[in-house]
Amino acid sequence: MPIDSTRDPESMTEAERRDEVASILARGLVRAVAASRGRLGIRSDPPPTCLDLSGDLPLSVAPRPSPGIG
Repeated sequence: MPIDSTRDPESMTEAERRDEVASILARGLVRAVAASRGRLGIRSDPPPTCLDLSGDLPLSVAPRPSPGIG
């Protein structure tokens, strides 16, 4: 629901006021996260696979240790 800044909050229902406050808080959170990522140098657009590793890395699996007897 888009915010209409010209509406008087007194004329809004409780649900409309709650939705507007939630929208304002959500936009603030998105802006804060974006600013934080910018300061840390984190990319805002994830790679297509959502993984930080390329597909060229070979898998390396170590054998499991056998349970000790005794």
